[in-house]
Amino acid sequence: MKMTIRVKLLLIILIANTALVLAIYLANKFAFEKSFSQYIENTSRAQLRDVIARFAKTYEQYESLEWVYKGSAEWDSIVHFYYDLEGGEAKRERRDTRPPPKRRYADEPQMRPAPKRRYQGEEQTMRPRGQPRAPAGGRLLLKDANGVLVMGRERSMQNTFWFPVYKTDHLAAPQRQQVIAYLGVAGSALIGNKFDQLFAQQQQRQFVLIALIALCVTVILAVPFSKYLVQPIVLLRRNAKVLAQGNYDAQVDIKSKDELGLLARDMNRLADTLAQNQVARQQWIADISHELRTPIAVIRAELEGMIDGVIASEPKQLMSLHEEIQRLTRLVDDLHQLSLSDKGALTYHMEKLNLHDLLLRTFSKNRQAIECTHLAFSLSCSDTIMLECDEQRLGQLFDNLLQNTLRYTDSSKQQPGTLKVEVTQFKSVTQICWQDSAPGVPQTQLDKLFNRLYRVEGARSRAAGGSGLGLAICQSIVQAHNGEITVSLSELGGLAIMIKLRY
Repeated sequence: MKMTIRVKLLLIILIANTALVLAIYLANKFAFEKSFSQYIENTSRAQLRDVIARFAKTYEQYESLEWVYKGSAEWDSIVHFYYDLEGGEAKRERRDTRPPPKRRYADEPQMRPAPKRRYQGEEQTMRPRGQPRAPAGGRLLLKDANGVLVMGRERSMQNTFWFPVYKTDHLAAPQRQQVIAYLGVAGSALIGNKFDQLFAQQQQRQFVLIALIALCVTVILAVPFSKYLVQPIVLLRRNAKVLAQGNYDAQVDIKSKDELGLLARDMNRLADTLAQNQVARQQWIADISHELRTPIAVIRAELEGMIDGVIASEPKQLMSLHEEIQRLTRLVDDLHQLSLSDKGALTYHMEKLNLHDLLLRTFSKNRQAIECTHLAFSLSCSDTIMLECDEQRLGQLFDNLLQNTLRYTDSSKQQPGTLKVEVTQFKSVTQICWQDSAPGVPQTQLDKLFNRLYRVEGARSRAAGGSGLGLAICQSIVQAHNGEITVSLSELGGLAIMIKLRY
């Protein structure tokens, strides 16, 4: 049988409360027994106070325990004195608790019970005349100062409180008084009084009743409480099923500020993200199909024109076909690079490289294109800056940035464009600032430049031949180098791309 969270939570609450009640019961029982034992000990001490004083006075006469033996007048006197004290209290107790005698009427005959007949062979234990009956508290025991039993039986020592008897020396300090013996009452550690027993039993029964009531209240409160706690989980599970079916508009309404409330808000954000990704995926497919369809349509139209004889197969027309094929090849290569980056399949071989030399190689490789566009560039980078990076991927990053500048920056022989590259290094951060001249980008579109296949309408458009994937590839390369890339408006009139690499 599969147990739900509600059942598990209910069982946990019941088990925890049962364990708590049991622990309280055991602790209360232990504390009660200890306190009651202390009470009995104090009571026994109070009862033996006069007996101890009399024993010490007798000891003072003999200066030893030689007078203590069975049948000695001194010991019998102390025992009689103890029995008289205990017997008097027992008599008072019986008198106080004895029910009132029945009232006899004048005409009621007085009936006396017949004496019991003794059978032959039956033994009768007779109490010596003049000797008082042993009280319910038990017989008096005596040990010497070394703990050796002098009067009493060994088996009577198990449940006995022992009280020291000190030598009467008024000049000595209380902590230095000499112990001469120990007096005890057999069974004094046990609950002997019937009222004490009744009180102890009532306490046990009352606590058991309280424990049962506590468990019942726990069950009554745990059922709705478990339902209250599990209800948000049920709502989250229901919302997850709706999301799994592709309905990303579903939202779960849990406004609590606990972990379940945070989970509900995270699930709502997940639904919004999935909805945005779905829209982006649809737009991505549409953009890809559009980007692929345009060069293919141009190539197809020109080839059909050549087949039909409408367009002559001249080098100019063949060059146009070659340019469209190159554009299509670049688009496919860029898509392949992004797909590898998304699934983490791009390999990076990190090594210590001189950043100044890497930038110089980038500009040297594209020197002919820079001269053809009449672009004026300046590089400010120390030749001692070393960077842990992948040479091929970082070279691809700088190539994409340079191609982006060459493609979109207004530059002519009469009015050349400007490119300014500044590199600074502070502690563990290397910062590369890439700025070009006009035209710029509207402020509202800056945060979209790293989106795939996004192109700004106007000057920086597809007419210049870009596919809208260059900056997206740059972002993936920077992130792979544990860095970040941002874009803003340049003081030169174009774009300022800021790259921060950490090592």
